[in-house]
This record gives sequence, C-alpha cells and structure tokens, in this order.
Amino acid sequence: MNKAEFVKLLAKNMDTSATSADKTLKTVFETIGEAITQEDILAFVGFGTFKTSVSKARDVKTPRDTIAHVPEKRVVKFSVGADLKAKANSKK
Repeated sequence: MNKAEFVKLLAKNMDTSATSADKTLKTVFETIGEAITQEDILAFVGFGTFKTSVSKARDVKTPRDTIAHVPEKRVVKFSVGADLKAKANSKK
C-alpha cells in the first residue's frame, strides 16, 4: 500500500475527505518528528516505540580499498508493540 492508498483508507475510516485525511497524516508525521527531536523516546502503548540513539564515529573501507570516515550521528529506531505485532500475525 502506498501513501495515496493509505490516505484514501484513512479518509474512509475517518468519514472525511481525502484532503483532510492527508493534512491530518502530514500533521501526525511532523509532530512525531518534532517529538523525537526533543526527546529520546516516543512510546505509543500497543503500537510501538520510537527511540533515538547515537551511532559512533567510525572508519569504513570503501569499494576502492580506501578508508572513509563516517561521523557520529543520531539514528531513529522503531520497535513494534505487542498489539500491532499480534495484528500483523493474525492476517488472513
């Protein structure tokens, strides 16, 4: 399912227009982005948890046998919650 199909399904489930559903979805994603920028953990019980961590700086070997430096950076990880995992495994 792509974003357009998801927006149609969301609009149907919210009993609203696709434009309104798309705006809602964009707002939710932007708000999640703001929240994980401010905090290290954002948890939705049953759905999942967004966590940020820092990947260490390291040197890696490139295909041309040279060494490249990869700087330290923050990365976002998502852990699936129990309810969502159960729904995914009960698919018909």
